[in-house]
Amino acid sequence: MDKFISPAGMRMLWMAVFLIIAVLVIWVRIKYIRYKKDPFRIRKKMWYSGGLKMSVSIRNKSKAMVEIDAPVIEFKQPRMKKRRFKIVPPGESKLFPLGLAPQTGYEFIVEFVKLYDHEPILRQYQQASILIESKGKRLSRKKIKIKTKW
Repeated sequence: MDKFISPAGMRMLWMAVFLIIAVLVIWVRIKYIRYKKDPFRIRKKMWYSGGLKMSVSIRNKSKAMVEIDAPVIEFKQPRMKKRRFKIVPPGESKLFPLGLAPQTGYEFIVEFVKLYDHEPILRQYQQASILIESKGKRLSRKKIKIKTKW
């Protein structure tokens, strides 16, 4: 009889299991709502051949046509000010505002070497974000960790 859990201990065990399950359900629901709410999907792929480059793909998941402004890359570091740059493909300065029909997308490449040549202080920044805006309203944001190989 010494090896069995008392009724009070069993109640505590079931309460702990219930709380863990409730927290997991809430966390999954928040992630699902955040994923469904976001009208745009931003995918990124980074590579280091010949310098740091990033391929970005934007896809309109909504059911309406949306015009987006030029994507913005925002460098930030704790206790340092933010630096923002508009991303405009070379030779396509009149491309934005870009109209994206439902279920269509746009791809572009960001070369960090050009940004680093323009602003050498950016080499210190370890985090960046890509912002998609339309008429001053933020539609989507994707955080990026920058691992430099210098």
